[in-house]
Amino acid sequence: MKTKFYLLFGFIIFLLTCCNSKTNKQGATVLSHSDLITISGAYALAPVMQVWMAEFQKSHAYVKFKLDVNGSGQGLRDILAGKVDLAMISEEIPKGTDSLLWIAPVARLGVVPIISAKNPYLREIMEKGITRDNLVDLFSGKNTKTWGELAGKSGKDPVKVYVRGDSSGATTTLAKYLWIDVKEINGISVIGENELINQVKSDPLALSYCNFIYAFDPVKKEFLDDLKVVPINFLGKEKLEGNAKIFDSYDHLQRAMWLGRYPCSLIRNLYLVSKGKPRTREMVDFMYWIVTDGQHFVPDNGYIELHTGEVQYLVNAMKALTQ
Repeated sequence: MKTKFYLLFGFIIFLLTCCNSKTNKQGATVLSHSDLITISGAYALAPVMQVWMAEFQKSHAYVKFKLDVNGSGQGLRDILAGKVDLAMISEEIPKGTDSLLWIAPVARLGVVPIISAKNPYLREIMEKGITRDNLVDLFSGKNTKTWGELAGKSGKDPVKVYVRGDSSGATTTLAKYLWIDVKEINGISVIGENELINQVKSDPLALSYCNFIYAFDPVKKEFLDDLKVVPINFLGKEKLEGNAKIFDSYDHLQRAMWLGRYPCSLIRNLYLVSKGKPRTREMVDFMYWIVTDGQHFVPDNGYIELHTGEVQYLVNAMKALTQ
């Protein structure tokens, strides 16, 4: 009984501390109609957005979509410039900008450290994990280490750190976890999440990070064969203890993220935003569907769904737009 109480208490704390949602409270408006919804922005939301579009069209065949996956920062620039109807944003909206936007959280997603499956120290690294302190040293470039030092073996192979060169919510999230400024994240710069993943796969000495959804096969629900999620050694001991099993599989890690056993600061909200109130009935219908029926597709695609209170708040806000 005590175990159930603590799990429930921990879950509530996770929601309160990690899951702050906000949607600008604005009154009803007269909505126009359009059969095309244009969307741009974060790589982090792209996979589930493609699922949402396809599923939504099954009941709204007349609605068409144009999706441009170009990064969270570009999505923000596009929406502020009025170039698209909706932007996918994977980081907190800058202060001063949020007053111009109608903001809705639609899912949550974790960030994970990754290495190549070809790493010559793979067995030792997977057994020992990497501590947060080592991640700070490596991603800030202040104290470079070799793979041999990390693995507890002789060997002077350098750790080649790869980072996103474009504006990325994953980079901001990693910086938050490491308690450093995002500008302090240093490494070999790569544009876009897909290219970053390809670089890590092909370089045996690579260390990087990615959104959790890009680390596994969405069909098999298994980690990619040529990419490894590096266990974070929370206790800093010689070998992994305690939470080691959460890194054993895709299922275990996703569940750990949901239960709050994975670092809260490595999980963030993902948003859909419009400039001002949504202009068309189709935009409202699509966003309403995403936070209701669309949530059923969230966990199957590696994300964390909204909790009931958030869904109800968003539903009420969107209903107010059309009344």
